[in-house]
Amino acid sequence: MAKNESSKSKAEIYREERKERLAKAAKKNAKNIKTRTTAISIAKKVTAVLVAVAIVAGIGWFIVDHFGIDRKMRTALTVGDTKVSVAQFDYYYNMSYQYFAQMESSYQQQGMSMGFPLDKAPNEVSSGQKDEAGNELMYDQAIAQYAANLAFQQFSLYNEAKAANYALTPEEQAQIDEVIASLEKQATEGGSSLNAFIRSSYSKGLNEKGLRELLEVELLATRYNDDMQTKANESVTKEQVEAEYKENVKTYNYANLRYYKIDIPAITKADGELDEEFNQRKADEQKKATDAANAVLAKATDAETLKAAALEHKNADLKEGTKPTEVDPTVENKYMTHNTFKTTVSEEAADWLFDASRKAGDKKVFTTEKAAFVVLVDAPSFAGNNVDVRHCLIKFDVAEGKTPTEDQKKATHAEAVKVQEEWIKNGRSEDAFKAIVKKYNEDTASTENGGLYEGIIPSSNYVDNFKFWAIDPARKEGDCDIIESSYGYHIMYFVKNNGADWETTALSKLQDEAYTSAFEALMGENGKYSMVKNEKNIAKASEDFCDKLKKSLAQQASQQTITL
Repeated sequence: MAKNESSKSKAEIYREERKERLAKAAKKNAKNIKTRTTAISIAKKVTAVLVAVAIVAGIGWFIVDHFGIDRKMRTALTVGDTKVSVAQFDYYYNMSYQYFAQMESSYQQQGMSMGFPLDKAPNEVSSGQKDEAGNELMYDQAIAQYAANLAFQQFSLYNEAKAANYALTPEEQAQIDEVIASLEKQATEGGSSLNAFIRSSYSKGLNEKGLRELLEVELLATRYNDDMQTKANESVTKEQVEAEYKENVKTYNYANLRYYKIDIPAITKADGELDEEFNQRKADEQKKATDAANAVLAKATDAETLKAAALEHKNADLKEGTKPTEVDPTVENKYMTHNTFKTTVSEEAADWLFDASRKAGDKKVFTTEKAAFVVLVDAPSFAGNNVDVRHCLIKFDVAEGKTPTEDQKKATHAEAVKVQEEWIKNGRSEDAFKAIVKKYNEDTASTENGGLYEGIIPSSNYVDNFKFWAIDPARKEGDCDIIESSYGYHIMYFVKNNGADWETTALSKLQDEAYTSAFEALMGENGKYSMVKNEKNIAKASEDFCDKLKKSLAQQASQQTITL
């Protein structure tokens, strides 16, 4: 309840996406599996020589196609010296399709969409992206690119793992056995053999042995990648973190300020108007806004006088009969970052705000093409805190989405006061606070750990009142207050200050850079491994997948029609 609901490097993307892959493998195409026991029985009796003779004679294509022999023989891409067959590429294409589909489902659950088709084959819908030549990419092509990159990453890491003498641990072998057992159960329930199920679910060219090999590739690649991350983390020293902060102070620090914005009217060029005349009109509007901003600035010495001067300006040109506004037109910003202020106003303004000579009370006007800003510094560049707090939430007794009345707020606050008084009576200790959390806390996500939230920094995604209380520089261990949020009243307990937040953020940045460097050394543009794609075979694999999906979708639609 304390936390609000909410561009990554390809290394980060790899780390996130690998986690669910084994689970997905066991669930794909669990339905509509046709029995192929007769074909399997025939296959067991066919020797490699007879298959070769049959191919030459042109009479064994059914066997070759049905068991995906050609898909095992044809290459989709190479990773260094390792060939990835079309059958193996089918597996990665399948996984990639599932990833896109699950992302789309997640978007739709939030009332959004990324445009990925769940009711059509991916080669029927544009991805909205373009290739390097500027040509439109259909979703099947986007999936193929993703699948190729996934295979490239997996086999690159796997090859490194094998070179380092990695072997499956008993736990990893058990994971593979569990996946195969799950598939075998689904196959049996569908009246099929395991290998027939695997061919239908992943690729005609895959069987149990081939799937086990791919799962081994994934597990060893994952472990090698994790170890690579650990080594990268351990390579960053305290001295490097401190040097990073000193070199980029404005990147890590914050500032508190208040500003008043005077918009510049947008003007368009009139028919026949000369550029010189048009530019002069724009300059006149900018000067008018700048002069007005300077007039406000001259009257502002602190937050209150800036508010008053801004209100005076806001109400100066009201039409007759219009009621003057009493709403504060200034904007207060706590924990403003250099990058955010650069985006809000300008780089010049951000550099001025974070200059080492800046002090509280400094003020200045900055004019852009769209507005003039009156800026007043409350607290110049400072480092934020990294803190741990506990809280006990007493929620408003209202239906979800409803705003509590003042009486309801008073009743909830009175309840929170009683809980706080019980904590005081029981000795004011952290253990006593954990006891009231266990007894009264309505933030179910934090009850089990005593209402604890760790590592809160200014950029953390918590409701403002909660976060600003926690990271207040004046906060001391054992401090306890009651604060209001949209959820209710939080009884807050300050656990400890872990130090400046730049220590954490700079460390994380350098660790990520170290990992990315190692990742790029293997798979970057000039890395150890290169990928060569057989575009024709990849395109055919994608086409085959889409044809199969179209048939499946048509069958599902037909079954639904019959049911209706």
